[in-house]
Amino acid sequence: MMCDLEQLIAQGEHASLEFKLEDVRPESLAKELVAFSNTLGGTLLIGVADNSAILGVTDKAAIEQRVLNVARHNVVPAINPNLFWQTLDDKDICQVKVGKGTAKPYQTLDGKFLIRVGSTNRQATMEELSRLFQAAGLIHFDISPVQQTGLRDLDEAKLQAYWQTSYQIDFDSLDNHERTNLLLNADLLALHETVPVCTVGGLLMFGKQPQRRLPQSAIQFAVFDGLDLTAPLLDKKELSGALPDLIDNGAALIRLFLPNPSTINGLRRQEQDLMPPSVIREVLVNAVCHRDYSISQRRIQIFLFRDRLEVRSPGRLPNTLTLQKIRFGNSAPRNLLLLKYLDNMRYIDGLGRGVPLMIRALGERLSFAETGEIFSVVIRLG
Repeated sequence: MMCDLEQLIAQGEHASLEFKLEDVRPESLAKELVAFSNTLGGTLLIGVADNSAILGVTDKAAIEQRVLNVARHNVVPAINPNLFWQTLDDKDICQVKVGKGTAKPYQTLDGKFLIRVGSTNRQATMEELSRLFQAAGLIHFDISPVQQTGLRDLDEAKLQAYWQTSYQIDFDSLDNHERTNLLLNADLLALHETVPVCTVGGLLMFGKQPQRRLPQSAIQFAVFDGLDLTAPLLDKKELSGALPDLIDNGAALIRLFLPNPSTINGLRRQEQDLMPPSVIREVLVNAVCHRDYSISQRRIQIFLFRDRLEVRSPGRLPNTLTLQKIRFGNSAPRNLLLLKYLDNMRYIDGLGRGVPLMIRALGERLSFAETGEIFSVVIRLG
């Protein structure tokens, strides 16, 4: 029977496992540590060849010192990996465990931002690098300018309702210069080469047709007569509009298609509420507010199966968050502008209570998961 280390080596190199020989150079070691830290973490086995041959380490103290020195001085910012020693076939193997970085993005001394893809490392693309900076809270995509847009792309009725309700400002009475200045100061417009254009957040919150410029902001909705995606499709729709419209219309669709089981109490039938409206609203608000809009190839997906509701949102949790932490109200907002406006519109209270309140209402029926770049909320119906 193979031991755990043998089983690990038998897997071969993959997204979270790399082999290195004892004479590994500091530059090569730094690249592995950076790539693991920028992605999902991983394990480096020193003393194992690329072909899985177990060669071992002869100078344990020297390897420990080299790994720790590289982690402190050749990775920016420094990391703190965990080192373990195991013996296999009378040979010492150093296990270097690298966690998912909490201070992304990490880079090598020569300025390379590397990520792990399969069993290899490569430099992050501009889009991937943008997501790393977003995860660190260093940039916020929702205040980025959207070229070839302008005040004409924003819905005046929505703007009037918002400014009148929130600040008692009569937006309709302002001239174009005053409107532009107001929206620039509110980050709904931004200057692009001295020209005022809409920000991503401006279009998402108040755009006439935000999906024309940001097609990834649409929501896919589907109902299945079964337990998985291969089941017969009962209905499907694509939701478009500004974020408040997406929340309201998405919640209405979910309530429409949710089954309504009932029980007989005396001579009367009483319908059971499988999912409180507040929970449905919270799930959708979290999805549209916290998704990663820089991921342009994916949309939020709402899937209703016989036994569960799934809401899949593009973008993993930011650096410091974990699936466990969010259950206790911890948050690290990715889109501060969206959070501000949804808070002002009373869709959220900005106190981080949403998930704990959902857990109180649903208990074990509620679960969260991360798969690749997708964050999922699953609510069991029974």
